Amino acid sequence: MFESIKRYSTFIDRTNPLTKIVAAICLFIAVVLIHDPNHLFHLLLWMLLLFLVMSGIELKYQALLIAVTVLTGLVSSAYMILYGEGDTTLFEFGLVHITEESVVRGLHITMRGLTLSFFGSLIIFTTRLTDVFYSMMQQGKVKPKYAYSFMAAIRMLPVIVNEFITLRRARKVRRSLVSRKHIGGLRGFTSTVVILLSQSIRRAHRLAVAMESKGFDDGARTYYRQTRFSGYDVCFIALIAVGLIASYYSGQWITPFGTSDAR
Repeated sequence: MFESIKRYSTFIDRTNPLTKIVAAICLFIAVVLIHDPNHLFHLLLWMLLLFLVMSGIELKYQALLIAVTVLTGLVSSAYMILYGEGDTTLFEFGLVHITEESVVRGLHITMRGLTLSFFGSLIIFTTRLTDVFYSMMQQGKVKPKYAYSFMAAIRMLPVIVNEFITLRRARKVRRSLVSRKHIGGLRGFTSTVVILLSQSIRRAHRLAVAMESKGFDDGARTYYRQTRFSGYDVCFIALIAVGLIASYYSGQWITPFGTSDAR
């Protein structure tokens, strides 16, 4: 999906998607349980470094994603910073009350979001969507009827978007011949939904007929594209574990925040 913006591939591209999913869940739990902002700060730097080096996408897209992620993280924590509670007041004006404690809590929440965002972006840019479903079927033992259903549904989304764009362009061309009440407001929205749903139903029916004609069932099957666990999975897990351990000890030696508990 992102081959057009990738400059190179790394061993994470060849890591089993199921391993990445499990690692993401474990990292989420670890980040939620980390209350020391100093440890979380170093873990954030580690995830940022992994994203920059291992994602393999072009620098301009990396810079754009980092800028949007940081801005979103700061905005999401602004309420906690501006209207927080604490003993050391830094700024107060009307309802706005910024304290040292509220700033630390807000930045702590921001760093949590950024850490998970950078790791999630790394997973997204190094994983093929089809490999996720193949891994869930082969290693996760998910029934093919469920995996292929989700795969087909996701594959249909770009088609539906293109149809919506085509429908809008067609209505713009015929705008002088069609009453505005049929292309705007609730009636226009209803007609658009009905058209897209009817086309999706026809497309789903054709897909079902094609799969049935090819003898697709929910029994045992072979796969042309095989996914398996390998040494790349061990290296990926070791990379995450090293980041967690290194951030713990680095947070004790280099402490940019004056507190060890942001709760």
